[in-house]
Amino acid sequence: MRHVAAAACVAIVAAYAIPSLAQLPAPAPAAPSIRDPAMVVEDRGQKLEFFPTLRAAPQMMSGGRIVVHRLTVARADAPFAPKSLGVAYNHTIQAQGFLTGEITFSPKGGTLPADIQGAGYHGLRKIVPPNVYEVVARTPAELKALFGSLKARSDLEWVEIPINYGISANDAFAVLDAAQASGTAARNQKTAGK
Repeated sequence: MRHVAAAACVAIVAAYAIPSLAQLPAPAPAAPSIRDPAMVVEDRGQKLEFFPTLRAAPQMMSGGRIVVHRLTVARADAPFAPKSLGVAYNHTIQAQGFLTGEITFSPKGGTLPADIQGAGYHGLRKIVPPNVYEVVARTPAELKALFGSLKARSDLEWVEIPINYGISANDAFAVLDAAQASGTAARNQKTAGK
């Protein structure tokens, strides 16, 4: 009886030791390609693509414990709002994220440069003492331009775009493809150009 139990144990261990096809990792999905190179920025070594014609509406689910973002098509010049967040795709980590238009930065030496104070940046305010500031862009195009101009300054220590990589009810690329197929994106781009 002992020999049968020992043989059964050896057989079971041997079966687990043999690699099987079920243990092979699935191939990685192909990374989405950049849709609009003009809307790509590099932030902290990561390539971020902003989608001008997409907005995300946060919705509470599961009794208020989970926030899910539902993507919709919008005009390219439609402003960001609490219920109409911007949509970005981080091509480096392959994740979709949501943004409010905020850009945070810290001046070198702890003092805000005078030309930034007097430039009338929308929403300029100190958010963390002693020297972390924020400005707010209203549209994806303004966000890209403002981020680029702040990042090019030598008197700022760092410049960042806060992005929330939360849960989405739908995929940005699928929404863009559907909008393109229906012609909605083209109509929105024409409206924004007027």
